[in-house]
Amino acid sequence: MEKEKLQQLISRLHEELSSAGSVDEESRALLQKLTQDIENLAAAPDSQDDDRASATGQLEEVALKFKTDHPKLSMALGELADALGKIGI
Repeated sequence: MEKEKLQQLISRLHEELSSAGSVDEESRALLQKLTQDIENLAAAPDSQDDDRASATGQLEEVALKFKTDHPKLSMALGELADALGKIGI
């Protein structure tokens, strides 16, 4: 159930990223890489705790960065970070 919710949040993040036209290329690339890392962590339940903490921390940092200019994107990132925490990633 939690992984299904996680997939929904990742899909929502992809949608928000697609509709956020004014995100610079560097930030867009970072978000795409971070999303891929999170998908990989979710698929591999035995991943290292350091990898999990790093991905979640980066996600929270990026969410703060977009809070003013892209509130919907920031909210999607925050929800994804919360969901990751709930399932132990």
